[in-house]
Amino acid sequence: MYLLNRLNELVRENGKAVGDSIVNVDTLLNHRIDTTFSAYAGAMLARAVRDQHVDVILTAEASGISVAVFTAMAINNAQWPQPAAVVFAKKSRPITLPEGGYYKIDSFSRTKNKPVQLFLGSHVIPDGANVFVVDDFLAQGTTLAALGELVKLAGGQIVGFGVVLEKTFESGREAVASFGAPVVSLVKVTGLADGEIHLAPPSLS
Repeated sequence: MYLLNRLNELVRENGKAVGDSIVNVDTLLNHRIDTTFSAYAGAMLARAVRDQHVDVILTAEASGISVAVFTAMAINNAQWPQPAAVVFAKKSRPITLPEGGYYKIDSFSRTKNKPVQLFLGSHVIPDGANVFVVDDFLAQGTTLAALGELVKLAGGQIVGFGVVLEKTFESGREAVASFGAPVVSLVKVTGLADGEIHLAPPSLS
């Protein structure tokens, strides 16, 4: 798969290891958005759920948004005229979400190293919707698990979790195992020894 191989090459070429636990891809996803990288990622994540109908792609503010949008574009090419919507959970409650009109989940930001809260309007995911949960990273799984809980609160069904980068040496998959949904990662980081990013062979799993 050319796109999957290219994603891994771009991380190897542009990513930086920060200590033994942080992968810095701020010229690809987290600060400067490389739209080609996001488009490749979106195409591959869409392929992972090509046998399912998707109503909503859910991510968290803010780094997952570009990937979620490109994933929706790829999905909607296949399932038009029933397009999937992109929804992102907010990390602060705007005044447009009145009391009683939202769901809230406590989570933890690894990059900010502090607790965060995720807010989701109660009107943005219809009851019974098929939801594909997408994010930039899977490390300890706290954000994905929080998004999964928001889907449950909204009455949706999780068809899968999809992430661009997974640190396989952390326990992220265990954190979302209870949802019983498949997990797909595009770039698997196996270690950060000696200041280098070590990747597993590319696979869509």
